[in-house]
Amino acid sequence: MMRSSAVIVLAVILVAIASIASAQECEESVHIDVYDGTIEIHHIQARYNCCAWLDIEVVQDGYTIDVIEWERFEAGPCYCLCCFDSEVTIAGLDPGDYTVTVWKTYNNFDGSWEFISAGTWTVRVEGNAQPSVIASYVPCAETGAPETVASWGVIKALYE
Repeated sequence: MMRSSAVIVLAVILVAIASIASAQECEESVHIDVYDGTIEIHHIQARYNCCAWLDIEVVQDGYTIDVIEWERFEAGPCYCLCCFDSEVTIAGLDPGDYTVTVWKTYNNFDGSWEFISAGTWTVRVEGNAQPSVIASYVPCAETGAPETVASWGVIKALYE
């Protein structure tokens, strides 16, 4: 009896989360900060599948930088979309004008990928910094499920 009650509670939470996430509207934007040999790229509210994780790749060819956000899945997609925030910091760049393009990729699950540009910017880098690349992301869908009841991974697995 206790187990079935827990399953029902999780199912209700899952339906509520799916409703919130699938209805979530994203106000996507990209902000770029430049300082001392460093470019910081903030991709705010990029819309991806709720069960995805982002694999962020930075490709530099001279003064051209492509930031590619790969939509990846551990256990397959969910039936909802939500907003993600990502941040990439590229340091150790030579002074000059750089062309930066942010790419969103979507897995078509037939062996092909869809590439969509979030935009292209030209920025001027001055000064010096130690070389490094740091990339991170955070899904920005807020949910009412406390982590002590069930982790987000458990909820995603139940949803599938």
